Amino acid sequence: MRRLEKFLLSKVEVWVVAVVVTLMAAGTVVFGGLVKDAAERSVLFLNGGNALGRGMLRVAEIPGNLSKLLFDLPPGIALSQRFEGQAGLKFADSVQFSRKETGYILLTRFLPPPAYSYPTKKRNLVELIDLSRRKTVQVWQSDTAMERPLYILPDGSFISAKRPTVGPTVDRVDACSNVVWQNRFGLHHSMEQEADGNFWAPSAVQATLFGVSSKFVGHGLLKFSLSGDVLTRISLADALMRGGYHHLLYAINQYENDPFHMNDIQPVLRDGPFWRRDDLFVSLRTNSVVLLYRPATDEIVWLQSGPWLHQHDVDIVSDHEISVFSNNTVKTGDGRLSVLGANEVYLYDFATGEARSPWREAMRQHEVRTELRGGATVFDDGSVLVEEHDSGRVLRLSADGAVWWSYVNRASDGRVYRLGQNLYLDAEYGAEVVRSLAACTRTGSARKTPVEPQTSIIEKAP
Repeated sequence: MRRLEKFLLSKVEVWVVAVVVTLMAAGTVVFGGLVKDAAERSVLFLNGGNALGRGMLRVAEIPGNLSKLLFDLPPGIALSQRFEGQAGLKFADSVQFSRKETGYILLTRFLPPPAYSYPTKKRNLVELIDLSRRKTVQVWQSDTAMERPLYILPDGSFISAKRPTVGPTVDRVDACSNVVWQNRFGLHHSMEQEADGNFWAPSAVQATLFGVSSKFVGHGLLKFSLSGDVLTRISLADALMRGGYHHLLYAINQYENDPFHMNDIQPVLRDGPFWRRDDLFVSLRTNSVVLLYRPATDEIVWLQSGPWLHQHDVDIVSDHEISVFSNNTVKTGDGRLSVLGANEVYLYDFATGEARSPWREAMRQHEVRTELRGGATVFDDGSVLVEEHDSGRVLRLSADGAVWWSYVNRASDGRVYRLGQNLYLDAEYGAEVVRSLAACTRTGSARKTPVEPQTSIIEKAP
């Protein structure tokens, strides 16, 4: 007993304690990193995993979360704090511009602490703004990850995706926030409705035509119905291999675990001279590739790399033109991402095979810069809506580059926070959504289950 007391009470050099603590911390971080890496890249975890696996992942995330809590900036803060003196929605002074805006915009925006519950959730607001009245007509509180796709239907119901390792990965809730359905399939980046009412979205799909390591990011095209049933899964890697584009799998002469990084699928709604209804335009960021895929015949009809650079959005503008939002992002020698000048919106004409950038000078003048995310919507009158997700700003520019209106997500702490998935709704579509939401309010329908998004204003719009 005395020997034990002597041992316990004996002096220990400070450097010994420091070495032991350092080794333990390093071991914990390495273990956590290995478990988290294996978990996040396995098909099992992408499809929801099991209780043991989710528990291991939570343990593995502790060191990283502790580090973020102690040393990082708040989640969702825009790294470049720009737009001095700008906050919220601001219209140009010109009456000509302000009277022409009749639509709605659905904004998803990060909030400052303590509005979110860190580190387990990223708290944000989904806000529907009537631009003609310059008024927020509905606000939802949501824990859906900002980078996950979100869609609102005319009946006021939401379809939203969550982190694939936690519970149901996709759900639909009605205008009163009652659960319509929940399903366990992972989606990311975008969600677009095709002509028959079904949806296409990028998803994780295992490639089969060639041997790949467990770390290969298998991007796929997933089609699901309004009732939440998976209708089609297509492996992008397999489709490219069958089409003779195997070189895109290995953009450099060493293994690349994410050779595509698919970030948008845009369905074709009607036949045209250069495409058919139900074709799909697909954006692949890694290779700066936009392609046209025909699921009916498993055929890549058209594919082009550039002049867009690491783009993030493709839309159909007319029966012969598409728009491409180009981030123009490069990685510098120190590993940081940098935008070359400014983002651009290209218009590519299939009739001539030429691409032009009508708003290039305007976007440089207004310093439009978002490194990884963003998007653009081109209108019939030649104006364009530009989304700077990483910088926390939305702009509508006229055909000659003048600013109609802007929205800056400056929060109550004075800092600008990022924006997530945004949707522009035309006047007719937006008005129908508002009527559906109002009908729910009038009937006083109660929310049966606390799901996302749930109506709750937790911070007033700036």
